[in-house]
Parts: sequence; structure tokens; C-alpha cells
Amino acid sequence: MEKRVDPFLDRLQLLQDLKFLIDRDSDHRIDYRRFRIFEIRLSTGVIDLLAEYQAYAGEYTLSEIANLIVQKYQL
Repeated sequence: MEKRVDPFLDRLQLLQDLKFLIDRDSDHRIDYRRFRIFEIRLSTGVIDLLAEYQAYAGEYTLSEIANLIVQKYQL
């Protein structure tokens, strides 16, 4: 029997990996309690991870996208 990939779960895994890379690239300055499924809540506003990912996905790797987010929002 062929195993099917669930696109929703695949995207959730992608976002989870992105959050891990952002945490790493920010030298762990972001408290995990600020991470939501699709966003990071900061005192200065909310970062929409899905929108950020979609904006850069065609041009950059996941690690590069994470680094761009860290730089853009000075995390």
C-alpha cells in the first residue's frame, strides 16, 4: 500500500522547522511561548510565518528564509 503525504501535515512540519531555524538564528532570544502555529507574537506586533514563507519560498531555502525573518524583524 502506498503511503500518502498529507499536505496539511507536511506544511505544519515545514512551519515547525522554520520556527526552529528562527529560534536558532536568533540565538534563542525568542521565548517559545511566543510561537503559535502560524505566527510569532511579539510585543511589537505579530509575524505571519505563512506569509513570510510564501513571499520567499521560490527564491530561498528554508534556512535562508529563517535568517531573512530574523534580520527583518531584528529578532
